Amino acid sequence: MELNKRNLIIFCVFILSVVIVFFIIKNNLSRKSYVTELSGKVESFRYVGKGEGYIEVKFEGEESFNHLCVIYIGGENKESLKIGDSIYKAKNSEEYEIYRKDSSGNYNFYKTLKNKP
Repeated sequence: MELNKRNLIIFCVFILSVVIVFFIIKNNLSRKSYVTELSGKVESFRYVGKGEGYIEVKFEGEESFNHLCVIYIGGENKESLKIGDSIYKAKNSEEYEIYRKDSSGNYNFYKTLKNKP
């Protein structure tokens, strides 16, 4: 295929369209994450590729990881979130309240985490 002006313009428009679509998808997910209220007990979590220290949470009773619950725990503090902790995020908030069981089996407030540093 010969690379002339017309083909080059079509290629650039295609690349620009792909970038715009990915930006819109990411923006919609961020907005949905912000406006959604979340609560649940942590069944498992995994590190996600947004940078060091980001985890995605799977709540008890759910079949898959919750893409709306991505929390920044930092690179050094691995004890910020444990399996069995309870998480609550209010609607229109970036803060995740972490509750942890004490020795008597009651959940007490442990700390607040955000979804970005």
